[in-house]
Amino acid sequence: MTRSVYRYLRWTMGPENAPEAPEMVHELECMSCDAAADPSEEFETARGWAFSRTGRNPSHRQYRETFTRFWRMTPTDGERL
Repeated sequence: MTRSVYRYLRWTMGPENAPEAPEMVHELECMSCDAAADPSEEFETARGWAFSRTGRNPSHRQYRETFTRFWRMTPTDGERL
């Protein structure tokens, strides 16, 4: 017979903040023509692309933002696994 020991912990979830963690990535897509900015860690880069796109195509005024943020699960009460 196999015996098992279970240990129950409470967990919390928050943004990954380790020094080696990737930065959040922003992407904007034009809703008029499906053109998309290159993914960028800087929102201002994606935002600049949208302003440029609308400047060249004044009827293209709606954009969808997709961003990727990295998260980490951590046991509460300072427990280490």
